Amino acid sequence: MKNFKHMLVISGTLSFALAVSQIIIGFSPSMSLYFGAPEALVNNSYMLILTSFLVAGILTIFGLYAMSGAGFIRALPWLKPVFLVISSIFILRGLLVIPEFLVVMGIVQISIPVAPRFILFSTGSLVLGFFFITGTIGGWNSFPSKN
Repeated sequence: MKNFKHMLVISGTLSFALAVSQIIIGFSPSMSLYFGAPEALVNNSYMLILTSFLVAGILTIFGLYAMSGAGFIRALPWLKPVFLVISSIFILRGLLVIPEFLVVMGIVQISIPVAPRFILFSTGSLVLGFFFITGTIGGWNSFPSKN
């Protein structure tokens, strides 16, 4: 197995794990608040569960694309551009670690509180984005061009 395939398998596995976690969190209003869901969403259990399943569905699609790029399932359409979008989403979300760190350390003052755990969440997203982009770059020439 080539190195890029390892990165994509890790990306897919983590995406599937996040999807399952998202569904579990969606059934617990207190966990949803802990992980940063807005209070208005938490107060509407129907919308909370619906949103949770929607996000889990997106994460599952991300995982399926990763497994497709690694060769475990058939090639999905638009593999290359979708990998770039997925990588960008995780990396951009992960880059929030910079302002979050500045706020938590008291270097920057804002009116919205930032819990220190959000730094961990952003770092995790940045790491997952790194796995996706590394797998994408490594496998770029082996991904099918026709879709």
